[in-house]
Formats: sequence, structure tokens, C-alpha cells
Amino acid sequence: MTLDQALLLALLGGLLAVFALDRWRIETVAIAGLSLACLLGLVPLRDALSGIVHPAVLTVGEVLLIVQALHGSHAVERIGRWMTARRLPDWQILSLLCLLGAVLSSVINNIGALALLVPVAFALSRSAGLDPRGLLMPLAFATLLGGLCTVVGTPANLIVSSALAGARGTGFAFLDFLPTGVLVVLAGIAALVLWSRRIFPLRAADAAGAPSTGGPRERLICEAVVADTPPTMSDLEERLAGRVISAWRGEKQLFPLTDRTILQPGDRLLVDGGAEELARLFAGGLLREHETREAAAADNIRVRAAVMPHSSLLGSRLGSIGDAEELSIDIRGLTTRADHHDSTLADIRLTAGDILHLSGPAEAIRTLVEDHGLLAISQDPAAAPSGHPASAPTLAIILAGIGVAALGLLPPEIALGAAVAALVVTGRLDLRAALRDLNWPIVLVLVATLPLGTAIETTGTAGMLAGGIASLLTPGDTMTAAAVLLGAALVMTPLVNNATTAVVLAPIAIETAGALGVEPTALLMAVAIGASLDFLTPIGHHNNTLAYGLGGYRFIDFLRVGWPVTLATVGAGLAGLALFWT
Repeated sequence: MTLDQALLLALLGGLLAVFALDRWRIETVAIAGLSLACLLGLVPLRDALSGIVHPAVLTVGEVLLIVQALHGSHAVERIGRWMTARRLPDWQILSLLCLLGAVLSSVINNIGALALLVPVAFALSRSAGLDPRGLLMPLAFATLLGGLCTVVGTPANLIVSSALAGARGTGFAFLDFLPTGVLVVLAGIAALVLWSRRIFPLRAADAAGAPSTGGPRERLICEAVVADTPPTMSDLEERLAGRVISAWRGEKQLFPLTDRTILQPGDRLLVDGGAEELARLFAGGLLREHETREAAAADNIRVRAAVMPHSSLLGSRLGSIGDAEELSIDIRGLTTRADHHDSTLADIRLTAGDILHLSGPAEAIRTLVEDHGLLAISQDPAAAPSGHPASAPTLAIILAGIGVAALGLLPPEIALGAAVAALVVTGRLDLRAALRDLNWPIVLVLVATLPLGTAIETTGTAGMLAGGIASLLTPGDTMTAAAVLLGAALVMTPLVNNATTAVVLAPIAIETAGALGVEPTALLMAVAIGASLDFLTPIGHHNNTLAYGLGGYRFIDFLRVGWPVTLATVGAGLAGLALFWT
């Protein structure tokens, strides 16, 4: 092992560890890793920004822009209304929702597909009386699966295709992933429909014999004022089904808070309790909502908006959202999975999946949601993101671009780029607003990690690791090598994003194929499959993190639902590789 190889392995190991800690933004970690690689001489300075013009980066950026145009067309919401009107059986609703998520994520990025369908899932939950937890996690998993069907479905597919092009001159065709991907998608959705309803019954009446999940309960952190008849601290916390985080009397904070703390009328509290319990306390007059403005306008609406992984508010304190004040919007509370010990609501920092409870004018809330990359999950039509009402022309342009790429008439980055240009020219995509709201973290991660993938190859690190793998296998044994690489990707992807997993493993797959004397296509396909099968934790992929925040799940719930899905999809993936790639 050379010094460069040892340094690169140490750097990659450190990056994986920092990614897994999830304490810093992923694009910050990736850029820091690239900078360190340049300082160590592992990546030449002239190649540091080569990722900017990489076809994978261009294609991902174009797909993200297409997502925004599709969001503005409201086409997906119309499909949701159609499903609601049909009054389908519960299992059919879940099946169709998962299938729709998979189809969408095969041609747009998976976080975009989930963002389009989360409001639909909540609408179906309300109209059909279903537990949203029975819909959100399966939907998140289905949008991860759908990306396996096309070369543009997920960044991992684009990366392995580019690696194949570098090895033999041409990459995967647009639909080369389809046969294996369809097998994996069908196996995954079948496992979800059959198994997830045992863990999270869609209706309370169906819960007999199912494992106890504690029941759906939304947690809310908000500020409240003690009414004229103050309760004791212990009585209040019992009725809250939660705790009082802090208490203020005028400008003085009451500290420490104990069961003996005596509350007085007018004390301002920061409470963390069940949303339903708080609503009862407000209705019963024991507490009243803390008003940050003298009077609320009669036409104000209330909206729940989720913090997306690419939101500009990620990591911000609630009190630092200056345009909320300017737009006369009250932040009434926050639903979050994180534990907070802050003194006031304004001190709390936002994380992905948090839900802001907003009150204010409809147009002002729409502006706040659009400007900061939030996802309005309220079904008030006035709060929905604005967009071009004509969905048919928008869909026609998008489908035309996808069709040209699928037929191989133009490379995906050119075909989809032309579709974006057409959307801009016809006024169906506001490019300035779209670029402002673009999911920049995934773009920057690709730009920063692609040169590291090249370094794995140029330093001989991929060849060294491939030689170690090949020494344990029989020459010509494609399926065993594919299974090993799929397993490696499956282990890595919960710790880092799937793009980084593909960047690290793609050159190793090519070198392993060369050492065994087999075609690299099956091994690269195995890497792409394994990188997308992330169902065991809520932290491995943004879709899981968002569902974790929105659905009120526990960490272990992902393992309980995800292990049968993982087994089913791994089996289907290996079967697809054996049928179509060996």
C-alpha cells in the first residue's frame, strides 16, 4: 500500500464517520473532504472543480428543476383527488400511493417525488380516515425503490453509468435499469403492503393482534400563557402528557422548575406536550395561546409546513426568521423529534422533518413556504405553492424530454436540458425562483465527491481493494462478486448518501470485474441497487428523515418495517442480476 492509498483510505473512512454523525450539513462535509484531498495532493487542483461539468451533476440539476415545474402544475394533487373520490379499499390506497411514488421517482429525484406526494398522503389520511403513519413510511420507501428503474432515477445510477462509460466508452442506456428495477420495485411494494400494515394498521379497528405502537400522537412545542386559575405544575404536566420546558414571569425566568413551583395567572410557559392535549387545555381555558401580535386578522389561516432537507431554514433559530415578522406570520409552535431545553420558542434550531405551525395571511404563508424551501402539508388550498395552472402542457414537455432520452436519441443531460429550456421559454418554470429553491446540497455533494471517486481510481486504491476481493472469489464468478458489492453498498448507504456510496464503490466494481475477467455491468448494477436499499434507519436517506419527522415514528420503527422489505428487495435484485446481467 502506497502513502497516497493509505491517506485516501483514511480520508474516506473519516468522511464516512463524519457523515454518520450527522452533526454538520452533508455538503459542508463533502466540500471539506475535497479540500483536504487537494491539500494532501490526492486530487490535483486542476481537477478539484471537475465535478461541476460532470454529466451526472448536470442531469441531477435538470431533474430537480423539472420537479419544481411538476410541483407547480398541481398534476399530482389531481391524481390524489381522483384516488379520494374512488373510495378504494385501504390496501389499494396504500398500493396505488406506493406505486405512484415509485413511478414518479423513476424520472424525478426521490426527495422531489416524496415532496409531491406527502400532501396527497395527508389528504388521503383525512378523507379516508387512515392513520398517516401507515402511509408515510411506505411512501418514503417506495420513492427510494422507483429510482432503480431508469438511469436518471437516482444520482447513484448516473454515477455508475458514468463509471461504465469511462471504462468502456458507453454507459448504461436510459432503460437498462428497468427490468431489474421493476422486479425490485414489485417485490418491495408487495412486502410493504403485506407487512407494514401489521406494524402500522391503517385503521385503529384493524389493530387487533398487531404489535403495539403506542398510537398516533403528534407532539407540539409551543408557548402558552397561564389562565386565571393556575394549575399546579404536576397537574399541568400530567394533563399535557408532556413537560413544561421553561416558565417566565414578566422578564424573569422561573428557575429551577419543580413540582412545587407555583404558577400565577399571566405566566408564559414553553411547553412540550401532545397536540390533542394542548388543544383541550386551550379549549377548556386552563391555558391560552401566547399571542405575538395584538390582534389576528379575520382572514388568517393556519398551516403546517415541514422543513425539507434542502430548506434555507435548516439549522436556523426560530427567532431568526426575519421575514416571518415582516410578513405578519406567527409561528405558533413546532412539531419535532429532537429534545429541546431552550428557554423560549425563538431559541429552538430547526432540523429536517420539523413541522412549523404557522398562522397568518394566506399569500404571506405561501411566500414564506416558497422562499425557504418548506413543504406545506396543510390542505388549505390558499396555502398551496403557486404555479402554472395548466398541467397538460407542462407534462407534455417533461414527457417529451424523458421520451427522447429513453429512446437514446440524445444523452439524458441534453434531452432533459432541452425540456427545462422549453419549460422556461413557455413560462411554466420561473428559472430564477427555481434556482433559488433548488436542492443545492445534493448538487454540491456530487460536485465535491466525484473528484474523490476519480482519486480512488488514479491512486490505485480501487485496484488494491479489488485485488483483495478477487483473491477471495473464483475467476468468472459474476454473481458472487455482485452479491459482495451489493452487500457492501447496503452496509454503507445507511451511513452516507447513496451518491457517495456509488462514488466510492463504482471504481472498485470495475477493477474487481477486470480482476475476475467478467463484464463490469452486473457489478455496477449491484452497486446501484445496494445504494438505494436504505430501509433500516431514519438517518440514511433524506426521504426517511422527512418521513421520520412527519410521521411521529420511533427510530426502531424503521427496522421493524424495513427488514422484510430489505430481504425482499435484495432477493429480487440478485434475481434480476442473474436473469438479465449474467
